[in-house]
Amino acid sequence: METKLFSPWTLKGVTKKNRIVMSPMCMYSSYDRDGKLQPFHFTHYISRAQGQAGLIMVEASAVSPEGRISDQDLGIWSDEHIEGFASLNEQIKAYGTKTAIQLAHAGRKAELDGDILAPSSIPFDETSKTPVEMSVDQIKDTVQAFQDAAVRAKKRVLTSLKFMVHMAI
Repeated sequence: METKLFSPWTLKGVTKKNRIVMSPMCMYSSYDRDGKLQPFHFTHYISRAQGQAGLIMVEASAVSPEGRISDQDLGIWSDEHIEGFASLNEQIKAYGTKTAIQLAHAGRKAELDGDILAPSSIPFDETSKTPVEMSVDQIKDTVQAFQDAAVRAKKRVLTSLKFMVHMAI
């Protein structure tokens, strides 16, 4: 008897081979601090595809350098990031697994050196830095950065998108 867990399912026209989903988990392992995938990421994600996950959601990938949680977050703010994601996607697809990406801007949750940017100057909690309040133009630029990252991801990289925005007050 086949259980629902191992049966295919379709969501928004994309059929996954089963209902096992690997949720996004930040690994903070872009050791060159350039937002690019490292060998670690390939091992981490491809091994989950080998384990027969139906959908793998790649960890939060920053839409801008200043939108990272840490300086070792993955990024998708530049076309330079696409080659790594495209290669990862192809290797994951070889196991019949679909991919998604979590697009992110840390906002007031950022733990970067220097100033952090958020829509207000309210810190995340009592141990967090006080962010610099973004101007309307900076907020519009960030919205555009999400759009640009989504276009990059959809054009060459992954099956679907998930947005994570910590910019709200």
